Amino acid sequence: MIYLDNAATTWKKPPGVYAAIRKALHACGGNPGRSSHALSLAAAEAIDHVRCSLAALIGASEPGHIIFCQNATEALNLAILTRVQRGDHILISDREHNAVYRPVCRLAREGIADFDVFSTKGDAIAAIKPLLRENTRMLICNHVSNVDGAVAPVSRIGRLCRERGIYFIVDASQSLGHMPLSCQEIGADALCGPGHKGLFGIQGCGFAYLKSAKGLREFLSGGSGSASRLPEMPPTMPERMEAGTLPTPAIMALGAGVDFLRRITPEAIAAHEKTLSLRLSERLSALPGVQLYGGGGVLSFTLASHTPDAITDLLDRHHICVRGGLHCAPLAHTALGTAEGGTVRVSLSYFNTAREIDRFVSCLKQCLR
Repeated sequence: MIYLDNAATTWKKPPGVYAAIRKALHACGGNPGRSSHALSLAAAEAIDHVRCSLAALIGASEPGHIIFCQNATEALNLAILTRVQRGDHILISDREHNAVYRPVCRLAREGIADFDVFSTKGDAIAAIKPLLRENTRMLICNHVSNVDGAVAPVSRIGRLCRERGIYFIVDASQSLGHMPLSCQEIGADALCGPGHKGLFGIQGCGFAYLKSAKGLREFLSGGSGSASRLPEMPPTMPERMEAGTLPTPAIMALGAGVDFLRRITPEAIAAHEKTLSLRLSERLSALPGVQLYGGGGVLSFTLASHTPDAITDLLDRHHICVRGGLHCAPLAHTALGTAEGGTVRVSLSYFNTAREIDRFVSCLKQCLR
């Protein structure tokens, strides 16, 4: 099987990820932070290691401000909803996933906050400035589009947000693990991502890095293992934002993926994926009726003769996994002019090869014939 749907979930994982899951089940089977017996302490220690390793990867100064969530969607909801205030104005980019678009739409429907969408085509800063208001308190930006791999100028946007006192949230779902990334260089107040994509973890774990806990409301309320007498969540991080039992196997799998990334380096992964992307773009461009969108580790295309869903189904018969449709990102497809039927998306991983790219294009040619 050739797997080219890594923007949804990476399928091939480093060997250490599988070993970490086994270790979690056999040696760290207690509930982290809930007891003082050996298995509980082992789980808590393993989770703390992952916080530190992940903080080192993203350049976060406070490992304790990394909040583990179910996925990036929950992390983004947490970052948005614990900070927004009634009467706020929010700016989002035209490449946002529904994990951002739907929460801000709900805020607008409920009369809590309103929002505008800025274009990332051309000079994003020039597009943002006319939309700024006195009550603009939050800006959310997708670092790398999950549709065409477009990279937003998050460092420049971060500087503008610091100058204007605007809370800056970065969705790093498609950049984590695929390129070097530093929270400090970006200037993000919050950075959110999944464990199961470029970080090579498994489903069930994502995270939100919150630079400061000041002014944040509770997101979920429940057991925390500390300050149990309080009727509200503890004031300290990360317990304040982590209600209930954490998914130790998924977190430890994420930690193994991060450790692998730090050994290989995001720079090496970016170089490998760039080589494959150029090869893919050249071969697709030579096919009749193909329209390409973007590049890098995520590339989309359409065909004049077939719908994206039809191409996806035909390739699946050749045991090739890609994704067709709108990719939960109607804003991005509207910006690209592909909102009616979407695109076929090919998304790469460190474990893909040049031979797989050639095989994919060869099979696509067969499908077209």
